[in-house]
Amino acid sequence: MLDGGLTVLDPLCGRGTTLNQALMYGYDGIGVELDGKDVDAYAAFLRTWLKRKRLKHSAEITPVRRDRKLVARRFEAVLASTKDDYRAGDTQRVTVLHTDTTHARDFLKTGCADVIVADAPYGVAHGSRTRENGLSRRPLDLLAAAAPGWAALLRPGGALGISWNTHVASREDAAKIFVDVGMQPIDTPTYRGFGHWVDQAITRDILVARKPV
Repeated sequence: MLDGGLTVLDPLCGRGTTLNQALMYGYDGIGVELDGKDVDAYAAFLRTWLKRKRLKHSAEITPVRRDRKLVARRFEAVLASTKDDYRAGDTQRVTVLHTDTTHARDFLKTGCADVIVADAPYGVAHGSRTRENGLSRRPLDLLAAAAPGWAALLRPGGALGISWNTHVASREDAAKIFVDVGMQPIDTPTYRGFGHWVDQAITRDILVARKPV
């Protein structure tokens, strides 16, 4: 695992914390984020970091059009530790799509991710948002709408890990969403031991599920 070669997808990537972790471990990263300001902020941060570290790279934001209409934006950075590695194709890649996560599979290849990790909206100070339905205070609504696409993007044998606030969604309800799209939640005592208190309104838990081979 620590030898690199994996692709990590965060379908609710915000300003890219998970993507930065993926880069640190030598993985490729893919993110999806509906908030354009967050996408722009991450693009600016990563460009600055790459320049300061003097890593050979390319980084650009391009529009994605369908039938001459702008339907998304794509930020893509390709980097290597040396110019020779870059020329040889020994690179890492980070891609961030500015679009609704429920539409992610419209822009990404089936089975493109080895691992999916996401931190679901807590439904306290903010909710989950989709273009069609606006702001929802129920993270389960977002998960139910997005899970079929996420499952399609995960390669067979891959795994998904998601954290969420148990005050707004039970573990059983969250697990059922992924069972319904053909995934297998891991429910051993070890994997049920991640729950922890954050503050008065938030108790965070983690659900891990596998996609059958």
